[in-house]
Amino acid sequence: MTEIVEMREGEGQVRVDASDGFVNLEDRGSTLFVRVKRTERVGSVPVVIGRAALEEHFAAGKGEKDLAQAYLANRKVINAKVLELAPTGDVYTDSNPMLLGAGDFE
Repeated sequence: MTEIVEMREGEGQVRVDASDGFVNLEDRGSTLFVRVKRTERVGSVPVVIGRAALEEHFAAGKGEKDLAQAYLANRKVINAKVLELAPTGDVYTDSNPMLLGAGDFE
């Protein structure tokens, strides 16, 4: 099954496989917001990933859509890290997301 993920501010659409482990993403310029599906139960983990992490570890460029493109190209690795670091239970919310920086991927 394929779904369309809207990029922010008319940046276009990207087709992705809905089984790839994320619910939605939003490239905010200095950060990327993504909801990563939990594998063991219903729900997702809201995550904010800093630009530096995506540039240093996943070759994101400096452009407007580059964070989202870097995430999409490396989503399996990034999602695995999120699920590794996420405790069981609903600790993270939209107003209190998991924050990932460059040091989290070393």
